[in-house]
Amino acid sequence: MGIHILHVVESFAAGTLRIVTQMTNRQALDGHRVSLAYSLREETPVDWRGQLDARVEPHHLAMKRELAPASDCRSLLGLVRLVGRLQPDIVHLHSSKAGALGRIASLARTRPRWYFSPHGLSFLQSSTPGRVHPVYLALERVLAHLPVSIIACSPSEAQLIAHHLHRRPLLVPNGIALDEVRTRGPRAADRSVVVGTAGRISQARHPELFARVARRVAGGRVRFVWLGGGEPQAEADLRRAGVEVSGWVPHAKLLELLAGLDIYMQPSRWEGLPVAVMEAMATGLPVVATDIVGNRDLVQHGRTGWLAASEDELVAGVMRLAGNAALRDSWGAAAREHVRSNHSTDNMMRHLYEAYGPGSTQDIPTMDVPRRAPYIEISRAMTSKAGTMRRSQPEQETS
Repeated sequence: MGIHILHVVESFAAGTLRIVTQMTNRQALDGHRVSLAYSLREETPVDWRGQLDARVEPHHLAMKRELAPASDCRSLLGLVRLVGRLQPDIVHLHSSKAGALGRIASLARTRPRWYFSPHGLSFLQSSTPGRVHPVYLALERVLAHLPVSIIACSPSEAQLIAHHLHRRPLLVPNGIALDEVRTRGPRAADRSVVVGTAGRISQARHPELFARVARRVAGGRVRFVWLGGGEPQAEADLRRAGVEVSGWVPHAKLLELLAGLDIYMQPSRWEGLPVAVMEAMATGLPVVATDIVGNRDLVQHGRTGWLAASEDELVAGVMRLAGNAALRDSWGAAAREHVRSNHSTDNMMRHLYEAYGPGSTQDIPTMDVPRRAPYIEISRAMTSKAGTMRRSQPEQETS
C-alpha cells in the first residue's frame, strides 16, 4: 500500500518545475497518493497542469518569492492548516521560500517526515559567483536546527551544506526524462556554428556575461542564441550584443531547438544541478560553463566540455570548440553518455525513495560527506589554479 506524499513548491517554473513534476508523476504512477501545494510565478508555464499526472492532487498556496513578513505569515498558517487537513506521511519542500516556511511549519506538525530540497542554495545568490550572501546564510543556519532532512541535488551542493550548515545531507542527484530529449544530428560542414543557452533571462543565469562573450566571439560563422525570455530590457540588452533571443517557448519546442545548437554555454552565477545543462548534454552538446557548484558536477573538463573560472576562459572554450567540429562531436558524445548513464528519472527516483526510507531520518542512508568539508579552501584553490588543473587533464581532442 502506498503512502501519502505532499510536495510544497513556490518556485514553480524552469528546472524546479521539471524536477517536481517528474517526482510527483512517478510517485503517482508507483501507487502513492501525491498532493502538490504550489504557487504561481510570472514565468510558470500556462500549460503546467497538463504536465501533471491526473492522479496528482493540486492545492494552491499563495507564497511570494521575496521576503514579505505579512504575506509569509499567511502562507505559513495556510501550510500548517493544509498539512493538518491532508495528514501526509511525508512533506517534501522545494526551493528557498517553501523550504523556509515548511521548516517552521514542521514545529507545529510533527507527524509527517519532513524533507527539504534547496535546488540551489539561497546563500549563493550573489552577483559575484562563489560568494556567500551573509544574510541568507544566517537564516539558513537558524533553520538548519529544525528537524527537517536536507536533500542535496549534487555532490558539490552537499559539500557546501555540510560545511556551512553543519548538517549531513542526503544526496538525490537530479534526473531528466531521457525519452523526451532529441539527439543532435549530423551537421553540414558549411553551416554556422551556433552557441546557445536555455532558460529565463535572470540574474542567476548571468546574461551580461553571455552578452560579453558573444561580443568577443560572434561574427563570421559563429552565432549566439538565447532560448528563453525575460524582462524586455534584458532581452534588448542581449540583442544589442548580437544575441538572437527566442522568447518563451514550450518545453517540447525548447528541446527541439536545443538539438539545433552546436555548443551549449552556461555562464551561471549559481546553480544546484542545472536541468538545462543535463538536457543539453543528453542531446549530445559539449558544454562551456562557469566553474561553480552544479556545473562542475556535470561538466568534465576536457572530456564533456570546458569549465571556466573567468570570462577569458569562457571565450577560450567557445573559440576552441567553434573551430573544431571533431572535438565538438567527441565531447558531445561523451556528454550524452554521461547524462544517460547517471541522470535518468529512474536513477533520481531510486535515490529519492532510498532517502525517504522506511524509518526515521537517522535510519536513512546518507552520502559520506565530512561534517565540515573544506569547501572554501577547495574553491579558492580551484580558482587560483584552474588553468594548471585543466591543462593537466586529458582533452581527447581529435584532428
